Amino acid sequence: MAAIHEIELKEATIEDIPLLESYFLEDDQYTAMPIDAMTESLHETQKYPILIVKEENLVGFFILQRGKLIKNYPLSEETLFLQNHSIDQRFQKKGYGKLSMELLPAFIQEKFKDINEVVLTVDYDNLSGQMLYLKTGFKDTKKRIKEKDTYKFIYAKKLNSTT
Repeated sequence: MAAIHEIELKEATIEDIPLLESYFLEDDQYTAMPIDAMTESLHETQKYPILIVKEENLVGFFILQRGKLIKNYPLSEETLFLQNHSIDQRFQKKGYGKLSMELLPAFIQEKFKDINEVVLTVDYDNLSGQMLYLKTGFKDTKKRIKEKDTYKFIYAKKLNSTT
């Protein structure tokens, strides 16, 4: 469990369902609600729902997934795909999105020792998301995909063993 500035990242369990059900997003244009993200593809394996927690509060959420296929962008076995990253509306604008991405490398190296890269997609019109990921060490791969009638950038972050 990685922690910084009183937030921690932890894998969700069945006991966390009440927290997930109370999650609030006014505008889910770029992401899914956590409970929906977890259940929309139950048939997929190697999918890890991660909670961003401060004290007893669920402030954010994302999913890490192995073996995800991105059209025209092959992912190696040492790569995790990050998806559905969001911060609960009541906790936005407090730096938790940035903190969660700063904690991510240590969390991954603690839980997934063989992983050396994280990849994500971000909508072309999600400027705040793009800035967040670029500020926290993700690089634009210059690859693009079209998904659900919108274009997305593919960003990647290499993890080194000393992070």
